[in-house]
Amino acid sequence: MSELPPTIDAILESIRVRVSGEVPAPASHPSSLPPEDEEDFIDLGAVSLEQSAMTLDGLMRQMLTPLLKNWLDENLPEIVERVAQAEIKRISGRG
Repeated sequence: MSELPPTIDAILESIRVRVSGEVPAPASHPSSLPPEDEEDFIDLGAVSLEQSAMTLDGLMRQMLTPLLKNWLDENLPEIVERVAQAEIKRISGRG
């Protein structure tokens, strides 16, 4: 049986811990934690990105692409219109 890949929250938490240099405090009563909470604390060093052929750069691109597309869909027509009008004014001597 293969292990499931870690959740993005688990990866980000592991990165935060490594960057801050803090060591997460062990739970005082591990048996009181639900199993899904225990899985949230995955050591990033144990995550093999080679198996999934995913790099951190690729992961960030995958996460940001839909956000960037939505922003461009909402804002690009207004930006193009404003720049085109300014250029028309400049060329026609009205600006």
